[in-house]
Amino acid sequence: MKNNLLLGITGSIAASKTEKLYNSLKDQYNIKFVSTSEGLKYLDDNFKINNNIISSWDNETGSPHIELSRWADKFVIYPATANFISKLNNGISDDILSATALMYKDSIYIAPAMHEEMYINEVTQENILELSKKHIFCGPKYGKLDIGDEGLGRLLEPDELINIIEKTKEKIIVTSGPTFENIDLVRGITNSSSGKQGRAIAYELLSKGYDVIYIHSDLINPVPHARNITYSSSDDLYQSILKNIKDVKKIYMTSAVSDFIPEKFNKKMSRESGELFLKLSPNIDIIKTIKSQYKDIKVIGFSAQLDDNLNFEKINTKNCDYLVINNLKDNYFGSDNNKIFIIDRDKLIYESSVENKNIIAQHIVKNTTS
Repeated sequence: MKNNLLLGITGSIAASKTEKLYNSLKDQYNIKFVSTSEGLKYLDDNFKINNNIISSWDNETGSPHIELSRWADKFVIYPATANFISKLNNGISDDILSATALMYKDSIYIAPAMHEEMYINEVTQENILELSKKHIFCGPKYGKLDIGDEGLGRLLEPDELINIIEKTKEKIIVTSGPTFENIDLVRGITNSSSGKQGRAIAYELLSKGYDVIYIHSDLINPVPHARNITYSSSDDLYQSILKNIKDVKKIYMTSAVSDFIPEKFNKKMSRESGELFLKLSPNIDIIKTIKSQYKDIKVIGFSAQLDDNLNFEKINTKNCDYLVINNLKDNYFGSDNNKIFIIDRDKLIYESSVENKNIIAQHIVKNTTS
């Protein structure tokens, strides 16, 4: 017996992909449609003629929002505009789609589609973060947008969304950002890592249907539709990985971890005390330690260097499966762009040109998930 799937459509030019999604799912589900009036504008005329798409109270009898919400085993909004996301988070139900979404008791699969500026706007991000406590956000991804632009906000392709709905992909940890090692109660040793590359990898994996645990520095922003866990020190990071490692298949270790740990003063130091000497001890190698305990987990390490050396000594010492190398002389911490080499334990796998870190993330995922 087929499950019932309710497909919601909002007013984005990306709604033209809805027909392809329907054709990919129609043999597996009983499907009904509910759309905003704007969403209808982007659908093919024949598609509208051949399918009953509910979009207005005027054409319906009874209480369709109640009936549809109780009928659906799964509810997907594809695509979801910033406007719809904002309305849902604020409890606004001024059309059939938003009223049905508020009636629905389970999690909704929400696939955003909008320009990057709208997606990264702090109001949109706050709405998504709040909604993601209950609902499942699917994408967006980096790619081509309206008017010839590129950015983070492209609607997932139908097959990518289906991977998420059907839960076809495994659990992956992505770590991101700097560590902070305390010297005293207020000061510490850290670095300039922005976390941008790790964040981009998390988005790329999510867009492909992976179950992503995003363990990131408490100084950088979360990824709204991943499972977010924050850390401060390298030990916090290590313990967070261990607590969440069950059933994990891969770890992308993009965090910039301190090589040394200072001896901590249990007070706030004062310049009045005069000259001060710090004792620094070598930190544990988190990748090497994890691989020694969990041999079946694939670990992708990252090496920030001051040259383009293909560091086979490092990858074999750490015992990681892949090493992603970038040259900080050419691509400084915090840059939006990167150039990488990917090696396994005995050969070069991939060399990129200088590209946006979201594009680099696509290369990294493609070359390390086989």
